[in-house]
Amino acid sequence: MEIKSISLHELRKMNDREGLVLQGCGGDLKEWVNGINDTLMKRGILRGGSRFERVYSFKNGNLSCLLFPFEAVQLDVGKLAIWRLQTREDFGGIWLSDYVDNYLSGYVSEQSEDEDFEMEMM
Repeated sequence: MEIKSISLHELRKMNDREGLVLQGCGGDLKEWVNGINDTLMKRGILRGGSRFERVYSFKNGNLSCLLFPFEAVQLDVGKLAIWRLQTREDFGGIWLSDYVDNYLSGYVSEQSEDEDFEMEMM
């Protein structure tokens, strides 16, 4: 398992991905990842023996957050959506796209970064 720390800016560039963001993950992040993997496996959300092997961590304000990207895992997305709603108060679970739109003012693209740089140079 790999937990890679990323910046909020890097998160805003993930417009071609989707995943589950958990907010307020204090303590040992490996324990969080193992616990979420175990829970999702027991509930039949992770299928075919797949697990989240690459997870991203980031900080937004005082909150430590984890992003569980949906690539490279077999998911029952319907069951995951129900679980996310049931545990919203416990984990602050939100889809990546909703998190970026609601907390980070939306995604950025390489093109918009180039335009921002050109504006700064004027």
